[in-house]
Amino acid sequence: MKCVKIRKQDGYVVPCIREVPDSPRGIVIAVHGFSSSKECATYQLLLRRMPPAGYGVIGIDLPGHGFEEALQEELRIEGALNSIEAAEQYAAESCPGVKICYFASSFGAYLTGLYLSSRPHTGRKAFFRSAAVNMPDLFVKQQSSENDLRRLRELEERGYFEANVETSKPVRITKGMYHDFETTDLFKLFDPERYGKNEVFMVHGAEDSVIDPKAAMAFAEKYHIPIRFFEKEGHSLAGVAEQVADLAIGFYNEG
Repeated sequence: MKCVKIRKQDGYVVPCIREVPDSPRGIVIAVHGFSSSKECATYQLLLRRMPPAGYGVIGIDLPGHGFEEALQEELRIEGALNSIEAAEQYAAESCPGVKICYFASSFGAYLTGLYLSSRPHTGRKAFFRSAAVNMPDLFVKQQSSENDLRRLRELEERGYFEANVETSKPVRITKGMYHDFETTDLFKLFDPERYGKNEVFMVHGAEDSVIDPKAAMAFAEKYHIPIRFFEKEGHSLAGVAEQVADLAIGFYNEG
């Protein structure tokens, strides 16, 4: 495994991990979930499983996440999409002509869905793990509990609040990012054929307490996406990690 730093056109840096076998059949761009990082267990799974199957892995740190340069960039939707785009450009330059695939978890799947719908790209297969298809609902639509009201007070008084979803490391949500959530409803914006036909496959825990399985099902049905639910599994899908990797590899191998 190598650690690389990709500089974006806006000057910010995307810290990445990279593992690419000789003569790869594809490169997987991995996008982690909210309050996670390139040190996450999912990236470690991909680094272990993908190269023996012929796929390289480039796992990024999203803006406002991790422990390196990405932490210096404010989390905004535009900046996050720029990071995914930069990783794809790096993959294309490093391995010319090799197909690009995506493996995106939770918040990362929400971002990748926006990316596929709003940016020219060459990848055609996207695997969504525990996709946060209704991500904005976690921050801008509930606003009923004391915790929600506290966040709104902090947003008004300090200009930001801190939140975490998958780990104990909080991420700063500024007024700008709060506005981004208000205006980026993936249910309305997803357009998997705008820049060429994309194939998407979803996996989700039947007992996911973070992203309602009903929301995942509704999204899959609306866009005719195949989805696999795992009984007795929550958001992390930790108990079926190897099966998830098998499904992703099989999906990438198709076609």
